[in-house]
Amino acid sequence: MLGGVPSSRLVELIDRYRDAHGVSESELARRIGVTRENLRKWRTNGVRRLPERANLAATARVIGRPYREVLSAALFDTGYLETAGDQTRPYSEVLADAITVLTEATRLTNQLSRRTDTGEWEADPDPRAAVPIDWAEFITLALAGAAANAGGIETVLAGRPGSWEAEMIRRTLQSTVFDDKDLLRHRTQPVVVDLWVESILDNLGDTTDDDYNHAHLELDARADAIPQPTDLPPGPFSPDDPRIAPVSWVNVDDNGYLVITYSGWSGDPADVALMTELQAEAQAHHDPTTGEIAYEQALQAISALEDALDEQWQRDYADYATRLTAAIETKLGELNLPVPITVTITAAPREATRADYDVHRPPDYPINAIDAAVEAGIMDTLTPSAIAAGTPPLERLPRQSV
Repeated sequence: MLGGVPSSRLVELIDRYRDAHGVSESELARRIGVTRENLRKWRTNGVRRLPERANLAATARVIGRPYREVLSAALFDTGYLETAGDQTRPYSEVLADAITVLTEATRLTNQLSRRTDTGEWEADPDPRAAVPIDWAEFITLALAGAAANAGGIETVLAGRPGSWEAEMIRRTLQSTVFDDKDLLRHRTQPVVVDLWVESILDNLGDTTDDDYNHAHLELDARADAIPQPTDLPPGPFSPDDPRIAPVSWVNVDDNGYLVITYSGWSGDPADVALMTELQAEAQAHHDPTTGEIAYEQALQAISALEDALDEQWQRDYADYATRLTAAIETKLGELNLPVPITVTITAAPREATRADYDVHRPPDYPINAIDAAVEAGIMDTLTPSAIAAGTPPLERLPRQSV
């Protein structure tokens, strides 16, 4: 905070540049093409109105940041965006930037070479020797790179398939590459595969989740079937206890023992204090009987089985993730991609939503060579249930656990 004004994201970007390069505010304002007073207003009052596009573009150029990042910061400062993260820009703005880049390319030149007296070649210093670049090739390569980054020719033409424009672009791209696999040599963006084990197995119809959930249900049934101790002396509580009668989350059974239902439990300090007090009295009432000890030991044995089952479940998923990661990396490696490849296969976090699962799910139908490679890796990797070969999870636990 400065004078009660929240810090500006745009000013933060500018200050990082100033700190890194030791540039004064006056000099930076001159390079951008705005007044020093303008920069000071941004700093002291915040960026309240969206600066002109030319000023934002100049700021991006001077501080060496992408225009999109500078625009997002300004939009955040002025309240047009809730976050200053990566945002989809409007059609007209992206088109304007594309035209600017393509126009810039028309001014690029190739410097011709000449042979020296020694028979070697050097750049011809005569400015008249410069010739325009092959602009048509530039456009074709740009189209191929964009299509490769997007996932394929048909993917980039999906906005209006069948139009004459789409047909012309398709012909242009097909004259440059043999197929979608060949198109990948033009890719410039890294390949990132980020999938969750649960989403993959659900896509495959694998039964691992169901098998483990059924195993937990079986353990719950075993716990419910443990006989209650029959050697308990009368308990210390009465339904008429003035501490118990007013609350709904605890009752007293016919033998004088507490029955905690949690119905109406608020969790406030009064409820917590009463629970602590009642439990202390119950524990101090008598030493554990033989039946109570046996009952508690039986419950602890079930609890140990549940822990062992969960650990085995996690190991199954971790093993599958390791094997699948290696398989997908191998399949993607066969494509000889010119960009880095990152494959991350993990179990879903506990707080994940249904929408999160869908984001980390492989595509139902591969639409390009990368998708096909991922699918091939998945199909070549045995799932946990396939490795278990029909053996229920509880039967696979170490013998000492069972």
